Amino acid sequence: MSEDTDAQVRLLGPVGITLGGIDQQVTGLRRKAILAVLALDHRRVVSADQLTDVVWGEAAGSVSTNTLQRHISYLRALLGGRQAVVARPPGYLLVLPPGSVDAELAADLIDQAERADRPADRARLAGRARALWRGEPLGGLTGIPRLDEAAQRLGGLFLRGTHLLMDARLELGEHAGVLPELQRLAPQNPLDERLQGQLILALYRSGRQADALEGYRRLRLTLADELGILPSGELRALETAILRQDPALEPPRPSVTVRALPSSPEPPRPGLVRLTGTPVVGRTDELATVRAAVDAASRGRGGAVFVLGEPGIGKSRLATESARLAEQAGLTVLRGRAANPEAQFRALAEALLSVLRRDGPPAGPELAPYRPALSMLVPEWRGERAPASDHSLVVLAEAVLRLLVTVGRPHGCMLIVEDLHDADADTLAVVDYLIDNLGRERLLVMGTSRDTPGAAQHLIRAAQNRRAATVAELCRLDDDQVGDLAAGCLGVDAGAVPVPVLDRLRATADGVPLHVEELLAAMVADGVLAWTGAGWAITGPVPDAVPASLRTTLVGRTNRLSRPAAALLQAAALFGRRFPAVAAGAAAGVPGPDLIACLREAVDSQLVVPEDDPQWYAFRHMLTAESLLALPLPLERAALARRAAQALAGSPGSRDDDTSRLAGTLWSVAGEPVLAAGHFARAGREAIGQGAVSTAITLLERAHGLLAGDGTGETALQVREALVDAYAIAGRVTDAYAMGESLDQRAAPPWPARIHLQVAHVAVAAGHWSQGAQALAAARRGAGDLPDPGLTARMDAIEAQLVFGDPATPDRLTATIVLAERALRGAQAAGLPDVSCSALKTLGRRARLRDLAEADALYERGLAIATEHHLLTWRISLLYNLGAGHGIRYADDSRLREALALATEAGAVTTALDIRLELSVLRLCRGEFQAADADARHCEETAGRLRLTLTQQIAVGVRAIVAGHRARRSELATLLARFAELGGEDDDFSSATHGLGAAFCHLLHEEHEAALAELDEASAREARQPTPYLSLIHGPHLLLAVRSGRAGAAECAAFAGSAQHEAAWNRQFLVLAEAFVHGRAGRGGDAGRAVTRFVEVSAPYPLAHHLGLRLVAQEALDGGWGDPAAWLRTADAYFHDAAPHVARACRALMRQAGAPVPQHRRGSAALPPRLRRHGVTVREHEVLDLVVAGLTNQQIGDHLYLSSRTVEKHVASLLAKTGAGRRGALAAFAAESG
Repeated sequence: MSEDTDAQVRLLGPVGITLGGIDQQVTGLRRKAILAVLALDHRRVVSADQLTDVVWGEAAGSVSTNTLQRHISYLRALLGGRQAVVARPPGYLLVLPPGSVDAELAADLIDQAERADRPADRARLAGRARALWRGEPLGGLTGIPRLDEAAQRLGGLFLRGTHLLMDARLELGEHAGVLPELQRLAPQNPLDERLQGQLILALYRSGRQADALEGYRRLRLTLADELGILPSGELRALETAILRQDPALEPPRPSVTVRALPSSPEPPRPGLVRLTGTPVVGRTDELATVRAAVDAASRGRGGAVFVLGEPGIGKSRLATESARLAEQAGLTVLRGRAANPEAQFRALAEALLSVLRRDGPPAGPELAPYRPALSMLVPEWRGERAPASDHSLVVLAEAVLRLLVTVGRPHGCMLIVEDLHDADADTLAVVDYLIDNLGRERLLVMGTSRDTPGAAQHLIRAAQNRRAATVAELCRLDDDQVGDLAAGCLGVDAGAVPVPVLDRLRATADGVPLHVEELLAAMVADGVLAWTGAGWAITGPVPDAVPASLRTTLVGRTNRLSRPAAALLQAAALFGRRFPAVAAGAAAGVPGPDLIACLREAVDSQLVVPEDDPQWYAFRHMLTAESLLALPLPLERAALARRAAQALAGSPGSRDDDTSRLAGTLWSVAGEPVLAAGHFARAGREAIGQGAVSTAITLLERAHGLLAGDGTGETALQVREALVDAYAIAGRVTDAYAMGESLDQRAAPPWPARIHLQVAHVAVAAGHWSQGAQALAAARRGAGDLPDPGLTARMDAIEAQLVFGDPATPDRLTATIVLAERALRGAQAAGLPDVSCSALKTLGRRARLRDLAEADALYERGLAIATEHHLLTWRISLLYNLGAGHGIRYADDSRLREALALATEAGAVTTALDIRLELSVLRLCRGEFQAADADARHCEETAGRLRLTLTQQIAVGVRAIVAGHRARRSELATLLARFAELGGEDDDFSSATHGLGAAFCHLLHEEHEAALAELDEASAREARQPTPYLSLIHGPHLLLAVRSGRAGAAECAAFAGSAQHEAAWNRQFLVLAEAFVHGRAGRGGDAGRAVTRFVEVSAPYPLAHHLGLRLVAQEALDGGWGDPAAWLRTADAYFHDAAPHVARACRALMRQAGAPVPQHRRGSAALPPRLRRHGVTVREHEVLDLVVAGLTNQQIGDHLYLSSRTVEKHVASLLAKTGAGRRGALAAFAAESG
């Protein structure tokens, strides 16, 4: 047969032949089978015996040579000639050119795809390969065992091509295109981890994070149920990355390309100079920096760029051009401008609203815990803010980071914050947080600021010094650049600008772009420079006089307005860069009908611009407002400020979030310190409510300074109380104490009591017991002779917390009960549900040390009160404590999950982290190591960003315990070192980290003495420094102490009567320790029954369960009681992959007992746990599956290439190991075993 034949053999679907593009009908099952066997091996000779064995099976012996030759002749005819199938001893060879068999062609294309470097090439080749499939491979030949196996291989080839195609298309960012096919294929291949991972990634990239995580959960359950294994490490890493919203998962972006700037802008309207939208001049290097930053951000490498320069140098113009570049690259741009250091979050709110106003706030579970924090910036979410929400500025900063990342998907986001020198301290703190945490996000932050000393300059230079930001410092323009800018403002080529105008600009503008613009505007306004229709022309002499400053130029432009318009701007300047139009008009004496005309005049003169809120306007440049503000005499300014403050009070255009601050500023200028202080105090309290603590402190300190001579007035005392609260939230504990110490002793009750009680509350939260006691004593003295009962109850509740927390308090546990119960009675009498909740929580904490049931009852009482009175903070706290108790007593996480959901919904981020860590501890005890580690890692990363060092420290400790329970010694050592770096060795959680982490790692490496030493040290540490929680180290410690002979029945009895016994985790070890005691006393029956109880009690804790069986087995072997061989077989199956040292010890003990040692062939890890416990081998499992399917021994042998005798032996072994009395009973056993 010639090499250029066009015959094709089709195996990837119904078996057939195509000759010259025409289908050739192959009739007969045998002929199709022969064709398939020859085509599958067409590179080699297929023996006649193999052909007959495969095609005819058990009837092969009756097939004559002539019968086979007739079928071969038939196929030769369909393939185009005798040379298509040639006779070669000992059989036949199919001779076809490469690519003539579709299965071979598909395999070759897939091989090429695997070798291709570019994803587009891989997608193209894999797509061509998959297109060759027309249905189920070897269609029509089912039931022929060897060909069934070949069909499975070809099905695997299809999946291999599918994997390549999906990977390539995902790499190309085509997740939306592949998602429907993945959703179709994944259910058909539920155990294909690679395909399932591709579906999970495609769902996540399509904005369906919850569906992606649900897909992973289903896969994990399926693998556990079907194969008894966990998802691969790669899939576990994918889940973790999805939970962290790792930017590496985002689809790729093309390189940033920037369109050329227009060479000639459109001319302005006749007679006007253009002051906005002109080309950027002289900033080539700066624009290159921005382009690089935009490109990096679009690729998932976030960064920060700051632009510094003097007023008018072109910072805003560069920011505008940067926004244009980012939008061209596909980034979402958010832009805001700071207005006043005392206006909290103004720039951030404006930036977010610039996008959210258009698109609406994003949905998604990743933002749910942070929506209450964001409610101060996103109006649509203000209804979600709850009292339990975290007011932490760091939580807000993390919330802003997550919102920006979400808003920017899939391509990225650029946040531009202008005039940082005018930003409040809280906005600067958020920006600083973003700088430090955007490195792995598709996020670019740009800020502009004047180059003058201040908080913004300090932030920018600090970021530059730690290489977290790039700083571009703008210099003045040279003469040529001044000419280019003038041409852009006038809308003509540079050569068309009149020479006298250029000379004037170069001589007087000092290369400052704003000066150039304002001088041009002044020339046009004076009529010296006019538009003729054909161009700009000089109509008179250009003034030679050089203005003393730009201020003179700016004021001169204002003076050219009508008198009412000039007066309006004069009054407006008192409000700052932004001003409420109606209030400014009222202060200036401009009546309503004339106000619109004056505003129009100012807008047309390009001095002010309207804002999104129709009631508000802003000066185009802050220098204009500053220049106008400097004009009036102090007495004139005070009178104008008084009228402005009065007008603001009744103005519909005032903003709720800024009115109090503006009013305070105006009354301060008007010479009314008490009125001003009252407004600043109100603004400060509003800022605390919005989470802007630094801004609140600035405002309250300003109010406090205005009232420095009045220490006993109502307003002064209110300000002092608010300052204590603000200092406490900001962590400035010393300043809070100073507020209490400097309180005027002449202040009338109840103010001294209220303020000192607030200081005591601060001390309790900080753990400063002596300062708290001093403050509380001062509060009781300041309450007067007849204190308010409610105030007394609050003092008792605080003192109960002080006494319980201070280990130095004599008989503190009894005193805690007396004080807390007294506080509870007082709170109930005074109708103070929050104080009742506080007292009940303290009583519950005290009871928890001796009786968990009593503690739960107290927490339940508090929870009922909190629920009835809608006290969300207390509801979360008490539910958390109840959940922790349920986890300790019953290994039940339902209450903890309920508390976590409530905390998440309420935006209590830090509390949610604490609850998640409690869940992690419970999950690691239950052997859910992957979930426990993922939760703890999430807490570690989030707490690190939120600067919650203690929470981060505990999270690392939990991860260390997980590593210990997984026998990962190197990982444990790394995490213990990290734990120590964070100060963990000085925390009471250190005993748990070593007693549960390091000790269990020793046990899993069969280092029993080292484990006991770790537990000895941890227990001694807890004796010196008792933990405020029920420790889980004492159960394991008791067991190892009894096993080593150091403890016995007395210690077991003492432990049974202690609070530690109430923890199910500890209780299981006590039960096992009692088995040792019974066995050594010769009570073998009691010992065996104790192990049976241990098996029941330890069921929720698989690691402890199997480790306990291994530890007690040797004792049982030596004492001749129990069923140690069965226990060892169970433990060996569990530890075979997880802890090989323990598995080897189990197998050695089985040999010592003379028990058969199960073989662990490849694939044994996939055996269902029950089969492993019965010692069923991998091969026996294969036989069991086929027995259940109803196959005979002969059929099983054919399928597995075993003799019938060997199959009989396997079936007999299965009957013996499972206890099934007959073959039919094996099916029921298999069904129960999963």
